[in-house]
Amino acid sequence: FIEGVVESYHDYDRLEYSGIWLITVVMITFGMDAALVAGIIAALSTYAVQSITYQYPIRGAMTATRLRSSAWNRSFEAQEILMDKMKGRQRIYVIQMQGHIFFGNVTTMTDEIKRKLKEKCNADDKPIVVILDFSRVLGIDSSAAQTIA
Repeated sequence: FIEGVVESYHDYDRLEYSGIWLITVVMITFGMDAALVAGIIAALSTYAVQSITYQYPIRGAMTATRLRSSAWNRSFEAQEILMDKMKGRQRIYVIQMQGHIFFGNVTTMTDEIKRKLKEKCNADDKPIVVILDFSRVLGIDSSAAQTIA
């Protein structure tokens, strides 16, 4: 109980964590069979709410000059490369994803990525590195993963 409910508080968002509590309360009150049904309902509800919240899978796109990482202690040579206008942060293009990526929105997402890259290339600002940031993606299905690959 302590590991599954109490210690997992920071691992989930509020909606997911409330589903954990719902399952726990139903299991204590009505038993394991009812908790299984409650878990299915909680999982489907959570998926639906999260999918509606993030219908558009691309959160933003920008050069790495706006997204600096302070987590690394870089050498002077590495910092010089990143500051270089020809091969540094301005030539790194980061596209941030969000929400659930599935067969229904992956085509729109890939078309939008292609459009953004074509736009960058036509503006004589061709990126030499493109980073697809999936850190805010809640889930991805196998057909979407194959499409992206």
